[in-house]
Amino acid sequence: MYDALAQDAEAEVIIVLLPTYRAMDAEAGRCAGRYDEDEWHFFHDQYPNVYDFTNVLDLCILEPDYIFLAIPYEGLRLIRGTRTSELAKIAKLCYIPYGTQGTKFFLQSEVKMDGFFSYLSFQFCDSHEEKSMLDVAYTENTSIGLQHFENLGYPGFEAYLRQRKGEHTAVRVLWTPRWTMDGPAGGSHFLAYRDTFTRFAAEHDSDRVKFAIRPHPLMFRHMLQRGYMTEQELTDYKALLEIHGIALDDSRQTPFDALTAADILLTDFSSINMNFFLMDRPMIYCPHDPDLSEDYTLMLEGSYVAETWEQVETHLLHLIRGEDPAAPRRREIVAEMRAKHTGAAERIAARLKQDFAEGLSPQIIYAHAAERWIFDRKKELISEIAGWPAGRLAAFRTQPWYDGYLALLPLRLRGDAMAWGENELQKTLVELYATEADRERRSCIVLAMLLVSDPLQLPVPMEVDLWPDGLYRDVCAIFQEMRMGF
Repeated sequence: MYDALAQDAEAEVIIVLLPTYRAMDAEAGRCAGRYDEDEWHFFHDQYPNVYDFTNVLDLCILEPDYIFLAIPYEGLRLIRGTRTSELAKIAKLCYIPYGTQGTKFFLQSEVKMDGFFSYLSFQFCDSHEEKSMLDVAYTENTSIGLQHFENLGYPGFEAYLRQRKGEHTAVRVLWTPRWTMDGPAGGSHFLAYRDTFTRFAAEHDSDRVKFAIRPHPLMFRHMLQRGYMTEQELTDYKALLEIHGIALDDSRQTPFDALTAADILLTDFSSINMNFFLMDRPMIYCPHDPDLSEDYTLMLEGSYVAETWEQVETHLLHLIRGEDPAAPRRREIVAEMRAKHTGAAERIAARLKQDFAEGLSPQIIYAHAAERWIFDRKKELISEIAGWPAGRLAAFRTQPWYDGYLALLPLRLRGDAMAWGENELQKTLVELYATEADRERRSCIVLAMLLVSDPLQLPVPMEVDLWPDGLYRDVCAIFQEMRMGF
């Protein structure tokens, strides 16, 4: 989707990163997320116009017409200004599901999340079934054109539909067990099949056949939390996999890399099943008790369903030998899906351009003012804050100069000499940040940078998880007032 918009001369695309905050962070009682270093560099190193939300503070400054949200979980967006009720005041909200729903249970759960979906202007659905359910749930809004649930194809499928099987000597079997035993959420066969899968892989591993397991990212943690496994059992299991040459992917690979590297998929319910299926490769599906969606039910017509391990083993042996009787039906279904989903991103981009043409969003202009005399005061505070040792950050808001610090934050210098001086101070601080390993010291250096740079222009993220209570709120208030006041 990003590529389709970025390549359109009539669109400007900006990426804003939120600190990573997952369900496990919420369970642990953490009140803020943090930027994963690898993910942060992935976006900043590869894409233009990438900003960190903790630096942006308020998306109003970017003047967006449309905002695409990555996930529908309001509880995982804790920072003020990131909830749908707040974002809907800035721009039209759009959502493309991060994974296909796959079951009636998840489709129905989606409809019940009105704290998210009721604020959307556009959702681009992956199926007619999903669109129909949302149209019914929000019929008052759709009937007057306030909301649009569009069935234009799913961009996430396109890369898989383009994938072709490479030339390699070994047949690669991938097992992807689900994380939860809960039936409506899909169910997992990990505990039932872990020993038999290991035994089968050990017996059949050769130069011609290789085995791997990629559990759901939450699976091992869930098994430990619920007491299904102990830490020692998990350690022993991982050691056994290594002994038998079974590759364990702890989600280090992207789902795309993991799936495209496999020839045969053994799986419980998962939103990635359709992705694999669309590469026209055989899948063995182990059902629990979810009521599948229409598309997933169709997918099984070109796959193999195994209710027991004996059935799993029979299908595996046939497929390893190259016997794939479901292939003709699978190819028919994949052809139908290809016709539906190819070009989805371009169709979505065209739909938004059509909507934009029907009514332009108001533009807000921001400017900055500054005075020459504050430069020396800034230098004094920068020297003080950037030189703090680790351990003092917690007392930042109690310092006698704190009110003066807040007063200086929004002031920017327009005189050429003083503006040059601010730029030089920022360069020095950036160099100091790059050589500092301690996270608390780096946070102090960033707070010093704010005296000479708008958060939006910082070349580093504001790591607010270490800031004392109330500091981020105060900083946000200053910059938001500055931006809205000019």
